[in-house]
Amino acid sequence: MARAPLGRQQLLTAARAELVAGNGNLDLASVTRRAGVTSGALYHHFGSKAGLVTAIYTSFYDGLDSLLSDEGLPDESDWSARERERTRRIVEYHFADPLAEIFLNRAAPDPQIAELEPLLIQRVSDATARNIRRGQQLGQLDADIDADSAGAYIIGGLRHALAQQLRTVPRVSTETATALLWRYVAATLALPTTK
Repeated sequence: MARAPLGRQQLLTAARAELVAGNGNLDLASVTRRAGVTSGALYHHFGSKAGLVTAIYTSFYDGLDSLLSDEGLPDESDWSARERERTRRIVEYHFADPLAEIFLNRAAPDPQIAELEPLLIQRVSDATARNIRRGQQLGQLDADIDADSAGAYIIGGLRHALAQQLRTVPRVSTETATALLWRYVAATLALPTTK
């Protein structure tokens, strides 16, 4: 895996920390100070504050995309068990990243991000629709389900439900949240919820 150019990774790490510390607000002077680089380095690598925040948002969704891949998931012979495990991984990913609460519970801080976010969400919805189609091809989901609409519905619901779970104090365990969210996913797809 290629390493980020010198200064770029320090800026990303510092900006993530500043976003968490500032509850979604980002002061560039604090970022460059924390990263130990000049403001020129920030503009060299990202072009603007919006470019820096865009890189952070994109990285968050890239991580989510990797969870939607099939690597390391159970055998496809039981589509429901496979997707329940994928749901657990999505919950775990959001619970582990302190930026998830900010990203899911606050409006996008910049017009550029406000335009980017729906595209990133659509990417995740499309992957979910592909998973639903695979379940249909295996004969484990009703062929009459509109995979695109169901995928968008599930991702929208998961986003809002995860946002709610992240606001809950004390936070429930990953297992409890997964069981709750899987019930809703399973109900949407007319699957039994006992798994």
